[in-house]
Amino acid sequence: MATSAKTWFYSVPEPRPYYIEERVNQTLWKHRLQGVWMSCTQAANPIKMEGTWNGQPIMFEWEPGKYFVLRMSEENKQIIGLIRQVLLGLRPSFSYQDLDGMIVVEWHADGGEARWKDIQGNPQYQGLRRLSKPA
Repeated sequence: MATSAKTWFYSVPEPRPYYIEERVNQTLWKHRLQGVWMSCTQAANPIKMEGTWNGQPIMFEWEPGKYFVLRMSEENKQIIGLIRQVLLGLRPSFSYQDLDGMIVVEWHADGGEARWKDIQGNPQYQGLRRLSKPA
């Protein structure tokens, strides 16, 4: 199956966990992220997936065409760069650490300015950093 983010992020995928898993996992493997398997935990918006990479938990959440959120136990620039490639060059908007100690990176198709304003100054978002200029 030839797949890319066009089939699950830039268009609305069929809300069947197996299909979402197949498309996302095939896309990750195509981009040479080995040793990862993502399971779909929620097939309706926002779509959610959980998995591990090299023994570390990673989670995805997204609304097709709007935003993509990566959560990981430790900051890993390789995964961040790979997700940027997977999302066809979409630059990450910002990152922070959440209350669970997870490192969170968010990509926003619209630049994320509204979300940035919502979370600034909120104590549940520690170490908030802008990663790209607002659109």
